[in-house]
Amino acid sequence: MTSQFLQKFLLKNHGSIAAFQFNKDMSLDFLNFQTMMMSEAFKAFPEVLLLIRSHNIEKRTLYTFLIDGPCLRTASNTERIVHLAIPKNETPEGLKHMFSLMRNFNSCWNEIRIFLVDPHFRGADAIREVFPSAQVVLSAYHVCRYFQQCIYQLSLPNQTEHLLTDALKITMCSPTRENLKNMHTILTQFIKPTMLMQLKAEWLLEQRIWALHRWRTCRDCYGYLQVLENLGRELNEIFRQQQPMDVVMKALVEYIEEHIMDKDIVQKRQCTSEELAIIACQEKEDGAAVTEPSKDGEAAEMLSKSLEEICNPAAFSLCQKELEVAQSSVQLIQTNEDVVNIQLLESHSEVSYRIPANCTCNFNQCLQLPCRHVLAVITASDDVIKPDMLYKSWQRNPEEAESVLPVAADTLEIILGDGTSSINKEQFVESVNSQLSQMLADCSDEVFERRYSSLRELADAWIGPYEQVKL
Repeated sequence: MTSQFLQKFLLKNHGSIAAFQFNKDMSLDFLNFQTMMMSEAFKAFPEVLLLIRSHNIEKRTLYTFLIDGPCLRTASNTERIVHLAIPKNETPEGLKHMFSLMRNFNSCWNEIRIFLVDPHFRGADAIREVFPSAQVVLSAYHVCRYFQQCIYQLSLPNQTEHLLTDALKITMCSPTRENLKNMHTILTQFIKPTMLMQLKAEWLLEQRIWALHRWRTCRDCYGYLQVLENLGRELNEIFRQQQPMDVVMKALVEYIEEHIMDKDIVQKRQCTSEELAIIACQEKEDGAAVTEPSKDGEAAEMLSKSLEEICNPAAFSLCQKELEVAQSSVQLIQTNEDVVNIQLLESHSEVSYRIPANCTCNFNQCLQLPCRHVLAVITASDDVIKPDMLYKSWQRNPEEAESVLPVAADTLEIILGDGTSSINKEQFVESVNSQLSQMLADCSDEVFERRYSSLRELADAWIGPYEQVKL
């Protein structure tokens, strides 16, 4: 029945190829399968292949090969799939047979440079024998999932578990050398040495793994991990069905027919010389992070220009300082339909897309200006500041009288920290301190608490909360 189904599919879809065999009891022995569309994608992106394995209760394994690497635009899903295979078994002989069939399917096999695999994969020798010019490297996606599973299995206190998983998400979306070292330090501080060996924390320091992932922007990293997680879950749901293998095979072919047939080939992006060197396994030994500085710099410049055009001088000066911090320390953690979680080096804040955009940090709450977290989200979206993103009191409008700002003019000058000589500044600060002391002394307990609380929030918004401000 399934043999006839495959033959009909191959006749119907010209250019598709399959190699399969059934046992005497008509159960599937092995399968290699590739449509014409998958073959074309393979030819377009042969350099880097990601391998996803799915297992069922019969200890059979589905191998799904996906195109990967810097030349591939990250906004793609099922069209990444270029080959499906179910080996007879995962012995060296069984895997060598599977990879040999895959090589026979694709004339460009000698252009494969890297296979990205999971930590439990034991077929590296078979790959090297069939594809002698290819390198086998642990994939960042699988290492991330491996760390997550290990952390959950350690039975740590809830607070520690959440701390580790949140730090891991930040690191995976921005795998700089510094972030990877910080993650390694966190693990060594919170996990016992015997457990640390089990966790394989040293993988965080293997630059070859992360060089093939860190070329992505923070937003791309998050999207990439989400795409692979969703795709892996869909394939697992099909392959783990409580059905005979020939029925499962038919379901897989139908899935490919539904999701890949008649799709356009994924577009290539222009790779930098550093990214091409990574593919060729010739990256510099210092492992310098491969980013997109020109794109990020251009986005920041556009955002700064929009701030200057819309904001009054005081608001522009404040927001410009926030933008500088955002550029140097932003980490995008998670996105939902209307909320984005942003992690900076000193705090964790939540940004809302409502107009005007607001944030849970003290700077935004007190001054009602776009903070470093809001500016980070706008930069990541390649957007600029628009008038409706800013409260009217902070906008530049020469036709109207000065609006009432959320903070007093004297306090604003102290926050801005410029415009007067050092002597005048000291005298001015002393005068303001005297006025504030008088305000706090000549009031009821209820008013005192309210005024002190406002000062506390304002001070922490500008200097803290990572450094407690003395009042």
